[in-house]
Amino acid sequence: MPDKTSKYLLSDADALRRIKFAQFRAQVPALVAVAVAIALKTIFPNAGNWLYTLSLILAIAAIAVYFFIGLCFRYRQRIPLPEPGALLSPIQGRIDHVRPSGDITLLTIRKNLLDSVELRSPHPNCRLEDGVLYLDTAAGKISFRFSFSRIQWFVDPDFSAGNLIGMVAGNGSCSVIFPGKAELGVQAGDSVNAADPLQSGIIPEDNALREPEPE
Repeated sequence: MPDKTSKYLLSDADALRRIKFAQFRAQVPALVAVAVAIALKTIFPNAGNWLYTLSLILAIAAIAVYFFIGLCFRYRQRIPLPEPGALLSPIQGRIDHVRPSGDITLLTIRKNLLDSVELRSPHPNCRLEDGVLYLDTAAGKISFRFSFSRIQWFVDPDFSAGNLIGMVAGNGSCSVIFPGKAELGVQAGDSVNAADPLQSGIIPEDNALREPEPE
């Protein structure tokens, strides 16, 4: 169970360390390029202005890439305490569309490169199966399908509402499929943070749907 205050949910420290480690791993090539630039000038001090210029360009480019990667791995250490029973957005992004289709409603959240890497639990009754999040409700099953080149699920995540359960880097999307005609609190064009509410009062957090016990 993640730590809470009266107003905020505090992100698990171990999950944040995993994000920072992934960020550092992605930044290693840039650090290597800076080291190479310094080594070139040190090893060949009399090579002339062309080598100095080359080393300088390489170092500046590597430093720029280093900080850009840091921006791509942004996250929040704390978030506003989620409303009990609400269905939350698992990622940060923009609502691409909300579209009824037959007996379902499809909502798509589009994440860009600089949106945060947080992947948060939409509801405490969610379950993860083959990379898809499912939530059983009285109206039917809600599913969250992710389209990312890189997605990391944390091992044995705590699905408390809004808790970090993984990370998603780069561009991608999350498609949320609702049964029937869903009444949502967002519309196409809205920006959402991870753990912002998409729908209120889906199902009580302490009342997950269960199979009836045999008599």
